[in-house]
Amino acid sequence: MYASFYNIDSPVMLPYQNLIKLDRHSNHPVFLQIVNQLILIIQRGQLQPSAKLPGSRSLSQSLGVHRNTVVKALEELQAIGWIEIIPNKGAFVVESLPVSTPSNWQEKEQEEHSGKEAFSFYEYPELSPPYSFEHPLSFDDGLPDIRLAPIDELARAYARNMRYLAHRKRLTYTDAAGNKKLKKHLVKLLNESRGLNVDEENIMITRGTIMAIHLSILVSVRPGDKVIVGVSNYQTANTILTHFGAELRKVPVDENGLQTEAIAELCRKEKIRAIYLTSHHHHPTTVTLSPERRIHLLSLAERFNFLILEDDYDYDYHYKNTPILPLASGEQKDRVLYLGSFTKVLAPAFRVGYLVAPKRVIKELPKLRRLIDRQGDVVLEQSMGDLIEDGSLRRHLRKSWKLYKERRDYACKILEEEFSDYLSFKKPAGGMAIWTKFDKKLKLVDLSKDLLERGLFLSSGTIFNEIGRKQNACRLGFASLSKEELDQAFEIMQAGIKAKLA
Repeated sequence: MYASFYNIDSPVMLPYQNLIKLDRHSNHPVFLQIVNQLILIIQRGQLQPSAKLPGSRSLSQSLGVHRNTVVKALEELQAIGWIEIIPNKGAFVVESLPVSTPSNWQEKEQEEHSGKEAFSFYEYPELSPPYSFEHPLSFDDGLPDIRLAPIDELARAYARNMRYLAHRKRLTYTDAAGNKKLKKHLVKLLNESRGLNVDEENIMITRGTIMAIHLSILVSVRPGDKVIVGVSNYQTANTILTHFGAELRKVPVDENGLQTEAIAELCRKEKIRAIYLTSHHHHPTTVTLSPERRIHLLSLAERFNFLILEDDYDYDYHYKNTPILPLASGEQKDRVLYLGSFTKVLAPAFRVGYLVAPKRVIKELPKLRRLIDRQGDVVLEQSMGDLIEDGSLRRHLRKSWKLYKERRDYACKILEEEFSDYLSFKKPAGGMAIWTKFDKKLKLVDLSKDLLERGLFLSSGTIFNEIGRKQNACRLGFASLSKEELDQAFEIMQAGIKAKLA
């Protein structure tokens, strides 16, 4: 039986067993749950100033916890000034608290349903929440297979560095530009694989590519500046640019990437501040900017004095010949901010990216970073440095590159043999997704909903639509699926398509 307790200022029984709900599976200690919920009871006015709390023995019986847990909770409440414990008398709510009147439940419900808040705040209807790819079976945006990642090596390095950095008193505020060990080995990796010819002072470690895009725009673009992007482009970059007041100027994208002649024509008409592009595997179409257009673009940057934001998010996964060196490796590299990430190499949960820029720019970026994020994950960054140093990352890249190439070939083979009547695509030279255009008689928005009910996630493609231009296309991510999972996914997709056409 639960004990009954009374508020001494009121004859009404106060059922603590109903007011305090404990979650035994929570990461928060039980005594802190009791503390927080008793504070809420006081704030709501259900316990008034000077009211006596039940004894620790009675309260422990009511809540079904050990008496010592309740004693610890009451001591914590006294320590932070909510109650006063008087020897031989009991625990009392302190008198100095302002008197609260309990809310009327009916009024509260009406207020909640009215959509009105207790304070005004700014809404951003032009922004949308990011995708979540927590579906058992998913044609995602082009994500890595996290089952392949060197998780054990990273876990051992993380545990080792946790102890080492704690012992050296280095788990504190540190350089906002990033961990020194990671920058040291990242410099070597980028110089050897991408021909960048940079040093540690040219690099800032970020929490993924999106932070790098955010910071690079903050340091280079002002409201009203004209920025060129592709007609189809990485939507998050477009959103960040427009959010900070940039005026987008769009140029066509074909099988050789952004049409640089169209860029030149725009530059002759108005002052262009910057251009954003995903040079290696254009997002969303996966096409690679040709060497000829790279040379032309760099010459245009010098002639018309604009900045290039080069997002090279999956440089390591190019399956046709060898990767083309980034724009940042060319003679006009002082006009290029180069962005990259380990997200596509390991897993999206590991938020480690980087921004390569002239040294004066890198010195400025920590000032902007601290407005939203004081620094990165020191232990994770140090551990990533270990993975580069001991060769674990290179071994993983070789293994995953081979497997992703096989999965690309397998997925393209199935699409060609089984789906050519319903869609069109071009085999990508690299990356982790296939840009797929569906036949007009198949509305991708409706098909996406139907497939989700069947257990398969497929993008509706609406995020890739321009105003007045519905493409009925999406990115069909293959890298995160094994051959068996690809078979299963394509089987579901085929059933969904046939049902729609029927």
